[in-house]
Formats: sequence, C-alpha cells, structure tokens
Amino acid sequence: MVNAEQMRSELVGYTGTPHDFDFFAGSWSIKNRRLKHRNVGSNDWDEFDASQTAWLMLDGVANVDEFDCPARGFKGMSMRTLDLKAHQWSIYWINSTSGRLLNPVIGGFNGKHGLFFGDEVDAGNPVISRFEWLVHPSTPTWKQSYSWDDGVTWEVNWVMNLTRV
Repeated sequence: MVNAEQMRSELVGYTGTPHDFDFFAGSWSIKNRRLKHRNVGSNDWDEFDASQTAWLMLDGVANVDEFDCPARGFKGMSMRTLDLKAHQWSIYWINSTSGRLLNPVIGGFNGKHGLFFGDEVDAGNPVISRFEWLVHPSTPTWKQSYSWDDGVTWEVNWVMNLTRV
C-alpha cells in the first residue's frame, strides 16, 4: 500500500486551490494509449479515441467529468474534491463496467504539473497508482502509472492526450 512518508516527500510543493482544474472545464477529444499488459515489461499499446466533458462545481471546490469510449464499450466518470484545510485534491474514478467507486488518488499541483497518489488493485495485486497532469489550456496530458514495489519504480500504463473541442 502507499508508503505515506515517501508520497508526502514526493508531494512537497504540490498543493490544491479551487482553480486548479479550471483548465479542464468543457469538452475534449482524447487520443488514448493504454498498455495492453502491465508489469511484464511490455511495450505493446492499445490506441483508441474517446471524448470527455468536464464541469466545475461549488465554486471550483469540486468537479466532475464523463469519459465516453464507444470504441472500447465503456464510460467512466471522475469526481474531484478539494479539502480546503489540507489543500489537497482527492480524485475518484468509477466506470460503467464495474460500477464501483475506486479509492482516491490524493495530491495537488506545482505550477502546471499535477501529481496524485493512491492505493489500487491490479489483477488482484495491490499497487500504488500515480496520476500526473501536464496542464496546457488546449492540449493537456494525463498519465497513469503503477508501482508494484512501493514506489521504487513506476510503469506508465495509460496516457491521454486531450484536445479541446
């Protein structure tokens, strides 16, 4: 599970404010690259298109988005909430194939770079999940990486390149 001390050190300088996700409001076209086989040293990627629409709520303290991927037969939704006292975002994910709300990743932004960590299960094995946002007003990028060794090494397994519609 997440090595809290290590993740805290990685998040030094990363904080949350109500306007961090302002860039994300609106509609997006997405080019996805998702690793077909994780934790085996594979470089075989599944590439597919999707769309996404995001809404800001509660004066920026919360936001939601809907991810639509007809090419792979599923939809997903993220919900982000800002703890104003801790200055940290929690990002939750749910998809139409399981209907389960996953554990959040928690973190914030340092300039145009967002960094978030959380516990997840991949193929029955506990992993640490890392989300990264590279903010650009019209072409942001989101990356997901997993670590099976308590954050010593990371494998990028999903990259989304977004373009504003």
